[in-house]
Amino acid sequence: MTLPDGLGTEPDRREPSVTLAGLQCFVAVMDSGSLSRAAQLLGLSQPTVSVHLATLERACGTLLLHRKPRLVLTDAGRDLLVRARLVLSRFDEFEGSVRDLRGLRRGSLAIGLSTPAFAMPLVAQFMAAHPQISVRTQLGNTEALLKAISACQVEVAVMTLIEPVEDLACTLIARQRLAACFPKRRAPSAITLAELAQAPLILRERGSMTRAMLERAMVSAGLVPRVALEVGSREAVREAVASGIGVGVLLDGELGGDGRIIGLPVGDAAMLGGVYAVALPESLDIPTVTAFIAIGGLAFSRGQRRAG
Repeated sequence: MTLPDGLGTEPDRREPSVTLAGLQCFVAVMDSGSLSRAAQLLGLSQPTVSVHLATLERACGTLLLHRKPRLVLTDAGRDLLVRARLVLSRFDEFEGSVRDLRGLRRGSLAIGLSTPAFAMPLVAQFMAAHPQISVRTQLGNTEALLKAISACQVEVAVMTLIEPVEDLACTLIARQRLAACFPKRRAPSAITLAELAQAPLILRERGSMTRAMLERAMVSAGLVPRVALEVGSREAVREAVASGIGVGVLLDGELGGDGRIIGLPVGDAAMLGGVYAVALPESLDIPTVTAFIAIGGLAFSRGQRRAG
């Protein structure tokens, strides 16, 4: 059994309380038959074991064992020894669970995603590599997912960002840029940002990084977009474009294999974004989060090698 931090130090002098260290010393003394052998078993000095045992007795308000001429349990000690063993067995079970979690032999992972086309292949790889881990997903736009991360509703999220968010751990998975979407039969050969501003636009809802990237590009160029329709998903953008309502704006990685539409890069808009795996910095100590982010980082490295 691993002893908790502080077992080998003097207990503080405040009102004594029952501690795991005290229970471990109590059980070890009775199992070994002496304070000296208990000290050897626990890797402590005999005076330290005596102090923890005395502290436990003060916390219980009664003597647990007679020391001389030999160690003998009192009635209270006999009753509490059974309960102490029960507590320590539960602690051993807890430690075993912690070891399983660290070794990715069990556990769960909540993954947020705003870009299923990029996120789902990573989820599939993670689930194949760690079948014992239960995976839950939550769909949302970038703004909603950032809030979910801060509220610990998800542990890691795959989303599009213009740049990494300060105070969050952001691992780049893929690069993306704005694309103007047209019905395939009516698509021009190229389009500028100024021309796009004059078109009837089909945009994602506010909070979407796609929309934020476009609006940032237009503000920088002194342009005002003409919004014909606002929709709540990239799938709705594609359907609206295919129906002839207007020109959609998506990221080039969101076009999918829809043969009805075509996406053109916005030639003079240097608005590049990235798909990131995002988590709280402290969540990087969670093995499941680290394993998922590692898969995302590897995917980006492979993409870079293919592009090169």
